[in-house]
Amino acid sequence: MQNKTSRRILARTVAAKLLAEPAKRKAWVEALAAYLVQYGMEKQADQVINDIARELYIQGGHLSVSVTSARKLSDSAREELKHTLQAATSAKSVELIEQVDPGLLGGLVARTPDAVLDVSVRGKLKQLASL
Repeated sequence: MQNKTSRRILARTVAAKLLAEPAKRKAWVEALAAYLVQYGMEKQADQVINDIARELYIQGGHLSVSVTSARKLSDSAREELKHTLQAATSAKSVELIEQVDPGLLGGLVARTPDAVLDVSVRGKLKQLASL
């Protein structure tokens, strides 16, 4: 039986395959899922996905950003955010994965594989409360 590969090596390998063979993306994702199940790593799936996102940025310059906003982003706000993130990170491309959370009250929270930018009203209120 083959030994389990570390999460980081797994992420590096999957990212390289996704970049080299984009037409086979579905097959690589299915193979990853099967691997995680075979080696009992299902609970680490979120971490593995985050590691793959980090590797896609390192290897291919593709930055995946999860954006939670109080309201749906306008087209101009979306483009401005992409431009700002691209300039700040030197990414070749930026993909926004958007969701709405009215509980933020206003503003947004942007999460990359390595950082969080919280410019939400809720975040600012929490900051003030901790002073």
